[in-house]
Amino acid sequence: MLSRVVLSLLAVLALAAAPAQAHRDHGPGHRHGGGDGRHHPYKPPRTVDLQVLGVNDLHGNLEPSLVSDKPAGGVAWLASYLREAEAQNPKGTIVAHAGDTVGASPLISSWFHDEPTIQATNLMNLDVGTVGNHEFDEGGTEMLRLIRGGHREDGKQFKDGTDTSDPHFPGADYPYVSANVVAADTGRPVLPPFTIIKREGIPVGIIGVTTTETPSIVVPDAVAPYKFLDLSDSVNQQVAVLHRLGVHTIVVLAHAGGYQDPGKDPAGEVLTETRQMDPDVDLVVAGHTHSYLNTKVNNALVVQAYKYGTAFEQVKLTVDRRTRDVTASSANVVTTYDDGAQPAPDLASLVQTFKDRIAPVAQRSVGTSAAAVTRDVTPAGESALGDLIADAQAHEVGAQMAFMNPGGIRADLKAGPLTYSDLFSVQPFDNGMARMSLTGAQVKAVLEQQFRDVGDKILQIAGLRETYDRSRAVGDRITGLTLPDGTAVDPAATYAAALNSFLATGGDGFTVFKQGTGVTSNGSDIDALEHHVESLPQPFTAPDPATAPRITRAG
Repeated sequence: MLSRVVLSLLAVLALAAAPAQAHRDHGPGHRHGGGDGRHHPYKPPRTVDLQVLGVNDLHGNLEPSLVSDKPAGGVAWLASYLREAEAQNPKGTIVAHAGDTVGASPLISSWFHDEPTIQATNLMNLDVGTVGNHEFDEGGTEMLRLIRGGHREDGKQFKDGTDTSDPHFPGADYPYVSANVVAADTGRPVLPPFTIIKREGIPVGIIGVTTTETPSIVVPDAVAPYKFLDLSDSVNQQVAVLHRLGVHTIVVLAHAGGYQDPGKDPAGEVLTETRQMDPDVDLVVAGHTHSYLNTKVNNALVVQAYKYGTAFEQVKLTVDRRTRDVTASSANVVTTYDDGAQPAPDLASLVQTFKDRIAPVAQRSVGTSAAAVTRDVTPAGESALGDLIADAQAHEVGAQMAFMNPGGIRADLKAGPLTYSDLFSVQPFDNGMARMSLTGAQVKAVLEQQFRDVGDKILQIAGLRETYDRSRAVGDRITGLTLPDGTAVDPAATYAAALNSFLATGGDGFTVFKQGTGVTSNGSDIDALEHHVESLPQPFTAPDPATAPRITRAG
C-alpha cells in the first residue's frame, strides 16, 4: 500500500513549483480571479495584506456546541463566519485547517465514516489542511481514502448490517500536506510536505506537521507503518526547499498544541518547536490541545482556536512585494456564536441530510439516568462515568475486572432519558472489546504505567480496589491492590480482564496489556455501554467514587 501512496521528492518539488493557477479552481467569481486583462499605468503599493483563516480540531462536529452556555459552531454557522471574513480580502485569503478534522466524531459524522465532514470542508472552500493524530484512528489506508475519495472496502463500512459508505465519495478537493509523517520502511513522505498558494502575486508556502506523541495516543497497529519525525527539523528542511523556490512567506499547519494561561508564559509542544524553527516561518496555525493561542515566538505568530469549529483564527500578514517577506502580523480568535450569523444554506442542507439519515439510530431510547454522570475526577483521578464504563465492559465480556482509558471518555451523560446518540458521544471511537487473561503481577505492572513525567493517565477500573502513592519511586507506586471483597490480588494468579481494543494493543503507553494471553474479541465498547445501561433498574444510578472509591491516592 505504501509504495502506491508515497510521493517521490521529484514529484513533491514539481507540485511545489507549480504556478498558482494550478491550485484548484473554485469556480467563477472566487478569489483566484484577477483583473480584466487591460494594462493600466498603476504602480502597486510596496506592501500587500494577506489573510489566513484557520480552524482546528473540528472532530466531525457538524452541529453546534455550547460555549459559555451559548450555541456556537456547527459547520453551517462556521462557514458563514469564514465567508464573511473572506469577503474582507477576497483575493488575498487562504483558508486552512490544522488537523483532527475527523475522528472522535459525533454519530452524525462517525456513522458515515466521517465522509459528511470532509464534504462539509469542501463546501467551506478550504485551500489546504494537514493531518492530526485522529486522522490515523482507523489506520493509514482509511486516512488516505478520506483524502482521496472512494468507497470504503475494508469490511468496516457496515453499520448494523448496512453499508454506510458512499460509493461515490469524492474525498477532499483541497491538498493535505505533511512534512514529518513518513513511511517507516522507506523514510519517504506519505503526503506532500508542502504546497504553494499564490495570493495577490505573493507565493505562500504552507508546510504541515503532526505531533510526535501520535504513536502513543493512537492504536499502535494503526500507526505502525509510519514514523513521526521531529517537527522543527522537518519544517526547517522544507523551508530550505521553499527558499530555493523563491518563497519567503511561510505558514506552518502544526497539529501540535500548547497553552496560554493568564500570568504564565505560553508553553507546550508547538511553542517549543516553533522556537527551533527557521526565523523565516511567519505563522503557525496550531491544534491538538483544544486551547487558545495568540502569541509571538521569535518571528512567528502562533495561533490556535479552541475546538469543534466554535472559533477560528483571522490572521493578517503584511508582505513586502519586493522581498516577499512578512513585515507585520496580527490575529484575532473569533468565537462563532450562532446568534452572530445566519447558517450557510448549502452547509445547512448537507447537515440536515445526514441528520435525517441517522435519526432512527440516534433517537433510540436506551435508559434513564437518575442524575448526570460526569467525567469529573476525584483527587485520585476516578470519575463516576469512568466507573460506569468499566462496569459495562466487565459485564459485557464476563470478566473479573476491567480497565478504561480516561482519554477515551469524550462527553458526560445528562440526567433523564438517554438515547443511543447520548451514549455514542461518550465513546465515539467505536473501539472493539477485548477479553484477556492477566496475572496479578501484570495487573500491578500495568497500573504502574499510569504515572508519567507529564500528565498521569489514571485508568478507570472495575473489580479492583487500588491505592497509590505518587511520591514513591517509579515502579513502586501501587501500594495496595485488592479485589472488591478485600482479598489481595495474587501476583501469581490469573484474572480475566475486559478492556477496549485501543488499550489491548498497548495504546496510551500501557504496553503491559500486550502481554495478556487468550485474547478474544467481544463486540464494541459502545455496545457494552448500551447493554449495561439497559440492564440496570431504571432510572439508574451510577457508581459514586466520592462515597465508594475504587482508587485512593495516599501521597
